[in-house]
Amino acid sequence: MSDVGRGLRLVAAGAAALVCAAPAAAHTDGGWGLYLRWPATGTVTRGFGPDGSEWHPGIDVGSLSSLDVTAAASGVVEVIGYAPHYEGYGAVVLVDMGHGLEALYAHLSVVGVKVGDVVVTGQKLGLAGCTGWCTGTHLHFEVRDRGVAFDPAPLLPATIP
Repeated sequence: MSDVGRGLRLVAAGAAALVCAAPAAAHTDGGWGLYLRWPATGTVTRGFGPDGSEWHPGIDVGSLSSLDVTAAASGVVEVIGYAPHYEGYGAVVLVDMGHGLEALYAHLSVVGVKVGDVVVTGQKLGLAGCTGWCTGTHLHFEVRDRGVAFDPAPLLPATIP
């Protein structure tokens, strides 16, 4: 798919997200109009992209001031717990945000939603933990476009609240 087609799809998803976005989530650096809210409060301990010899497909939030993990955007819960195809991620919550976009929350110690639940931006999904392959309590957060992870940083507020 062309970059233009992907961009148009993200703009359409952003328009839908505007209806549900919390005011604190307003940030448009990506130019797509898609708003995300930080799903945890802490420090970014690992960013998206190359990290030495590894590829890191998300953002890790550690040094947490609270273990609460909340929805970065509204959507429908697709997958929870220890799921096939998510080996190493531990307990996960995968939220379908529409238009082929998904948000993945990983390494949770507690999952507080069920498959099929409709969640809204800021709603509690569970608690951060260290399940799966991890080195300490944190949240691993990914955003995917039709299954392909991309850097969510431009769609998040500049600072973690």
